[in-house]
Amino acid sequence: MPTLHVRIGRYPLLLELCRAINQLRQDQLWVVPQERNYPPALLNLIRNRGLRSNVYRYWGSSLLKDMLAVETAPEVKLLKRILSAYAEKKDFGIMDEYEDYLAAQSGAIKEYLSPLIQNYKIAEVVELKLYPLSTMPPPQLGRFGASLSKATSTSIHLAFGSPPLHLWNDFNLTVAFFARGGIHYLVKEWLLAHSGEYGEVKEGLKPHLINLVSAIILNEADQFLSSDLELIFDEGDRVIYQWALSQYSGKVGFGDHLNQYIRDLNSNWPPPDLEEIKQETPMTVVHSIQRKVLVSIKDQYGLLANTQWIGDYYDIADPSTRTGSGGTHTFLVLPWNSAEAEDVCSRHHIRNSNDSTTVEYDHTTGQKSFDTTQTLCLLIDREPGEPWQFVMLCPSGRADAGYYIEASVLSQIHTPIAFVDSASGRRIL
Repeated sequence: MPTLHVRIGRYPLLLELCRAINQLRQDQLWVVPQERNYPPALLNLIRNRGLRSNVYRYWGSSLLKDMLAVETAPEVKLLKRILSAYAEKKDFGIMDEYEDYLAAQSGAIKEYLSPLIQNYKIAEVVELKLYPLSTMPPPQLGRFGASLSKATSTSIHLAFGSPPLHLWNDFNLTVAFFARGGIHYLVKEWLLAHSGEYGEVKEGLKPHLINLVSAIILNEADQFLSSDLELIFDEGDRVIYQWALSQYSGKVGFGDHLNQYIRDLNSNWPPPDLEEIKQETPMTVVHSIQRKVLVSIKDQYGLLANTQWIGDYYDIADPSTRTGSGGTHTFLVLPWNSAEAEDVCSRHHIRNSNDSTTVEYDHTTGQKSFDTTQTLCLLIDREPGEPWQFVMLCPSGRADAGYYIEASVLSQIHTPIAFVDSASGRRIL
């Protein structure tokens, strides 16, 4: 029976790398890092990989893989050499508090995971090592990891963005989050170890298999099944998972029957009507980011501070490009009190209250009210017969610097609609 260890640690090079990326991108994250004068060689190395939304994930996963001796790229070796001098001098400060808090939960994480890995038969020892990082984006998008299976042990390393402690629950940094991160990488190793038993997987199915098998394990653990299980999936892929899970025989116990299940998926891939599903309106802002959307910005009221924060996550089309041509979608910026905004609000069940400066929105946790003089709203909208578009609703009186949504907040919106404080650019719902 596997032995599970849950450890909380720090990886100084990873912390220092996120600090350098933060300085380059100028993200306003959880803890504003002290200014450092990094050598040009380091900054150029990071810039060469781009500074878009996946820059943390790219370099972070490379460093973790290097730590597990499965990444030998010359740029990673150069990165480690440049960072070493800085990492040794770091004052961890708030990280001690985060690690103490997480260490107190390690027993619960182990209790959650242990019954789910008893039948993995990957290794005698499984080690899950967690690295909280205060200079990294929100964990839903900004986590990365690596795993390595040896003859007698499997190591899983999971790094994640860490807000102040009182916000951990708001960002789903719960025992289930850490345990499911461990399951994700254990399943990855299991699929690799058993690949000879179910044969080569068809192109297109591979990216979904880890999540599919993870979902089966969690479904079989009835005591852990809850509504937030759906966080495993990207909203746009939900139909694929529903189709795949419907073919699962439902046998209890993680074992040989999964091989037959994967063979069945392989022989029936792709799901019916998959192409039609792909053409539907994306259901979340993050999913649209993953599609590398080309947007045409329409700010006829001059409400934006700038478009740099949009360009971090989307390709901005030439102003002369016609909306809808070549997959271009509108990024429409409107004041709350405009006629166009009223039409958008009507489609999304946002109502004006008796006070003309307040709107009400029916959220899953109840009715929420927002002051339109202090609130932005970003949503995915579709008029009948028209392609989908982004809409950003703003106070009608432009602030001195104009309005924007902080890039790190934009990256973690997993809903079709979000409300944001107009002064700070931080999400409030």
